[in-house]
Amino acid sequence: MEKRNWIIVALCVAIVGMGIGYAALAQNLQISATANITGEWDVKITNFEFAWGTEDVVGTATFDGTSATAEVDLPYPGAIAIFHIRVENHGNIEALFQSITGLDAISSAEPSEIRAMITDGGIPLGFTLTPGGIHNHILQVEWVVEDGVESTIPDVKTKTVTFNLNYVQNT
Repeated sequence: MEKRNWIIVALCVAIVGMGIGYAALAQNLQISATANITGEWDVKITNFEFAWGTEDVVGTATFDGTSATAEVDLPYPGAIAIFHIRVENHGNIEALFQSITGLDAISSAEPSEIRAMITDGGIPLGFTLTPGGIHNHILQVEWVVEDGVESTIPDVKTKTVTFNLNYVQNT
């Protein structure tokens, strides 16, 4: 029985020794970090100007950020005004050309014969504007003459066209 007691004592000492050893060697690991975000969003219209119009067409253009306004005086059916729009990415984040807002409501407003559209200069929705990149768009404002429909001459031949070019971060 003595032998058995010595084995029990030896096992207890071994267990206590392992516990002390574990406690001595165990450490708390603490990790702390700082993240710096260096992304800069700077996508905006840098130029918006009346470029061309049929005879006697007058147009003015203003812009701020990615919003622009054109005021156009189209004196007769079939008259057209063309505006050039330049958008630049001065930031360091890729931008995705997502949508154009405001033109549908403008085109349906009176005088409804005068309609506006962005022809995009070949830039489709979903196109990426890389940092340092440029998108050129074209705004066309036209007094539409529909085949077989006599166009009435409205009292007001001027239309103000305000729209937004919506770019979002390309993820």
